[in-house]
Amino acid sequence: MNIIELTIANNYQYKSFFTQGVVAHQDCFRMSPSDEQYEPFPTRGTADSFTLGVISEKGELMGVVSFQREGATREKLRHKGLLFRMYVAADHGGKGVGRQLVAEVISRARKLTGIEQINLTVIASNDKAKRLYSQFGFETFSVEKNAIKAGEQYYTEEQMVLFLLK
Repeated sequence: MNIIELTIANNYQYKSFFTQGVVAHQDCFRMSPSDEQYEPFPTRGTADSFTLGVISEKGELMGVVSFQREGATREKLRHKGLLFRMYVAADHGGKGVGRQLVAEVISRARKLTGIEQINLTVIASNDKAKRLYSQFGFETFSVEKNAIKAGEQYYTEEQMVLFLLK
């Protein structure tokens, strides 16, 4: 397994991989498959806006995650980063792929000037993801009941934060 940076030009079929995750796990994402259809590549390929992938020995994506500085255009928010679009394919679960991705995001974020915290949003019922984030020190700071509505089903979201400066 190798972690690589994905870009618009070198994305290892990111769009189809991530869409597969949104389709298979609609209860774990805040977007629908039709929403994802029109989304551009999520990041700019810079030090503070990047997407990572774990690639198998066969050259296939096993998991992805994106990060960006929240305050790209707002000075008062530049101390925060956002971890988002985390997905590990079901057939690669339990192999440490998610752990590698989160660790690499945190490592890169720590090297960015002025980043003091990383925020993320997770569906409250996604215990596996919450356990992973908690292992790295992320803590829930907010809960929004009925944050997402898919058909007649509501989902609660939790916002989590990791403070890098302690």
